[in-house]
Amino acid sequence: MSTIESKGVRGITKVPGADEDQTESRSTSRSRRVSGTIVSAPSSMTDSNLLSEDDKKKRAEDKKKRWYHRISEKIVDNTFFVWVTTLLTLYALTGSDIRMLCTDKPADSYFDIAVLVCLVVFCFEILVSTLGKADYWLGFFFTLDILSTTTLVLDLTFVSVSDLLGGSEGDVRSSRTARVGAKAARIIRVIRLVRILKLYKAYYEKRQQRLRRQREAAEGKAPGDDDWADEEEKEEEGMSSQESTLGKKLSEVTTRKVIILVLAMLMMLPLVQAEAESQLPYAVEYGADVVQNAFERYLNSNLQTSERDRYRQSYLTYAYYHNWWAMKDPKTYCPYDQQTCGGNIYLGFFFFGGIRGNNRESMANLTKLDTTAVEFNARAKEDPMAFYNLGYMPEQAVDALSGSWDLSCDSGTKGFSLISSSDLVGYPVSCPEDLRLDEVQCFFPSQQTATSSANWQLVFCYDIRLSTRAEAIYGLLTTFFIMFLLLAGSMQFSNDANRLVVHPVENMIKRVRAIRDNPLIAVKMADEEFKQEEIRRAKMRRKTTGCMAIAQNLLFDFLSCKCCSQKSQEPMETVILEKTIIKLGSLLALGFGEAGANIISSNMRGSDSSGVNAMVPGVLVDCIIGVCKVQDFSTATEVLQAKIMTFVNQIAEIIHGVVDEFHGSPNKNSGESFLIIWRVDANDAEDKHRRMAEMSIVAFAKILGGMHRSSLLADYRTHPGLQYRLGKNARMTLSFGLHAGWAIEGAVGSEFKIDASYVSPNVSIAASVERYTQVYNVSLVAADSVLRLCNAELASKCRKIDRVIITGSAAPMGLYCIDLDWASLEVDDSPPPEVVWNTKNRYRARQWIEGQKNSKWGEEVSMARAFDEDPVISVMRQRYTTQFFQLFNMGYQNYFQGEWQVARRMLSETRSILGAEDGPSTALLRYMEYPHQFEAPKDWHGVREMTLAGSVGT
Repeated sequence: MSTIESKGVRGITKVPGADEDQTESRSTSRSRRVSGTIVSAPSSMTDSNLLSEDDKKKRAEDKKKRWYHRISEKIVDNTFFVWVTTLLTLYALTGSDIRMLCTDKPADSYFDIAVLVCLVVFCFEILVSTLGKADYWLGFFFTLDILSTTTLVLDLTFVSVSDLLGGSEGDVRSSRTARVGAKAARIIRVIRLVRILKLYKAYYEKRQQRLRRQREAAEGKAPGDDDWADEEEKEEEGMSSQESTLGKKLSEVTTRKVIILVLAMLMMLPLVQAEAESQLPYAVEYGADVVQNAFERYLNSNLQTSERDRYRQSYLTYAYYHNWWAMKDPKTYCPYDQQTCGGNIYLGFFFFGGIRGNNRESMANLTKLDTTAVEFNARAKEDPMAFYNLGYMPEQAVDALSGSWDLSCDSGTKGFSLISSSDLVGYPVSCPEDLRLDEVQCFFPSQQTATSSANWQLVFCYDIRLSTRAEAIYGLLTTFFIMFLLLAGSMQFSNDANRLVVHPVENMIKRVRAIRDNPLIAVKMADEEFKQEEIRRAKMRRKTTGCMAIAQNLLFDFLSCKCCSQKSQEPMETVILEKTIIKLGSLLALGFGEAGANIISSNMRGSDSSGVNAMVPGVLVDCIIGVCKVQDFSTATEVLQAKIMTFVNQIAEIIHGVVDEFHGSPNKNSGESFLIIWRVDANDAEDKHRRMAEMSIVAFAKILGGMHRSSLLADYRTHPGLQYRLGKNARMTLSFGLHAGWAIEGAVGSEFKIDASYVSPNVSIAASVERYTQVYNVSLVAADSVLRLCNAELASKCRKIDRVIITGSAAPMGLYCIDLDWASLEVDDSPPPEVVWNTKNRYRARQWIEGQKNSKWGEEVSMARAFDEDPVISVMRQRYTTQFFQLFNMGYQNYFQGEWQVARRMLSETRSILGAEDGPSTALLRYMEYPHQFEAPKDWHGVREMTLAGSVGT
């Protein structure tokens, strides 16, 4: 057979016997106007057509934004910026406690710089968020950021509690106002916990970004196996991959209220509780009054030695009662009984004694302790029970205690310090000002008159750094606990609403969106839903298997308060509604088919209205059009009557099953005729066009073989009525026509009733091609528009039988037949597989079919090889020999060239060479004989005009 090149839809292929084919197929990439609307194939839509309504609105809003709004939005969403603000928030929460726990006063300036950096960054974040976020200004997160940023001022060391209370430093250091200041500090510490909301904000926004990325990166996956247990984790991870607006709002509002409630409780509790230290006076206050009274008696006694010794004894007892060194090193300075030593009882220790007032210089000589301190320390060291077991002090401290009160401090106080020696302590403290305000507390006698205190007043200062560090540790623990409570625990408060309402609604929304984006996917949703049910059943089986699993399950039920609840077997309304959506979507997909996908999608995209517009503009698609017709259908209808529906459905099951396996789409069934469409996209690769054309040919060949081997359809051969009307050896068979071209896909009808179908002259041409099977007495005829898309290997299996002008096409068209002898097939009498067709096995069967369908796109798959290796097709092709094809091709070439006498001789031989009459040979001989008497007309160009026409889908 001769082979020349001819142009196809997407490229150039070689078609046997096509020397006379000089026409070019229509371009499939140009746009066409249908009913005043420019239409094109849905698969080649622009990106704007594929966007959802929300995405289109977002793009329109983005175009209206000014440059600084766009820059601010990018900064706010930048991952690096989010991480920086999150780390600074963590520092803002813990920096003050870390400062008090790990450093001394000289390091405060560095922490102040860090706080100022946090203030600047957070203020910048508020600014860019205001410019870059539409719902930020005066919203919840705006108030949150303002409040949490304002509390950072409290971490600056030069902003003291006394300044906030409006008093002086001296007032705060008095015994009574010190307690008020401590209470205010605790309240302010709780207020600082508002910054935890910034962590919640960072977590919330990060979670939204992650969900958005998951939605953008989500891709369709091929069906897998039915190993339910292995898929459980994937199913749980995908439960919340796309949060609905309802879920987002409910979760946000619930979490906000929980956070505000917890913080309000924490801030109110210190205000409504009575302080323990307010119930009874401090021992240090009582001791200061005792020392004050002893010193006044000493002054009033004209400086008698006995009164002086009593004063010194009282002062030393007071100092040793809160021995700083017993706290510092109890093993060294309190070796006899460390459990009851003062250092293990109290958290504040005396370290500075002094005097202030107008006469402090003269009075400082009278207040010093001299050698009495040395003797007191010696007795404390030698006699463990001498002074309440309070320990002793090192020599350098005793020297300071017994020496002159010559340390002058900035507060106008002269005195001594027990920890001023750098040889004994790492951070020497000479005056109270050397410690932070939170690390020192000074007390004064409360029974001294105002006039006397103006002249002189004893000062007793305590180092409370141990208490402050303990509070810092508790503060860190409280911060982390509240972080856990708010960031993790608050998410569980709305668990019931999420589980019972939000998640089911989100699943329903996910189903609706999937149907909106791809209406045909609804058919597969039922399988996916069944798979999820099997996953849950497998999970429950594992929970009830084994002692450990049962124990864990009981413990979980007890902790979640489910141990006494009755498990309802009745499904909830949300589950019923979700399954109803799946069923409705499946029915829409089955009823409208691929041709109605655009109608469904267009109406479901309009979420702002409940109106239905079924008369959407049609779209132009490039496709391969197939028409399949049941022969002698009118006779079968008269004979079978009510059973004709069963007969048609049995045939439809074969046709639809095979067509779907080979990526076709059944569109319309008018009783005897089936319209089949293989959609191709002008933007797809050439290989995909070729594969679709080849699959259409192989699919029709397998349908013909499947029908004649079906044991169900074989029963109709013995039907008495059909035998009477059609003859004893008659069979119900199918005829097929294939043509490639464009068609308009859309709704045909009115607002009262529509059919989703394809309208085009090419549909009529395909119907005419099918009708020519009667002229040439063959089962399958394909136009050269299809053969040009196939590769040469598969095209060589097709026999060119004529070149004609068909009604609806101005250009000549070559006709090819695929020779298939269905009469040589035997009925498949093998017993059906012993399978219980329950839901699970049906799911497995559909999954297997889906896998077979997807395998057709494999690069290693050849449709020509599949055609040759199919056992049923091989039987139908067995009678057709190479000699027959060669002889017929020579006869056809002479017919084409006008040598009809030579063609007559050769075609007469091919008509009977197979043992049965060859339909194309007979048809050509009949045309040459009548009315031309085997003489080619003078205007003969190898083309004849066919008057037989049919119409399907118009």
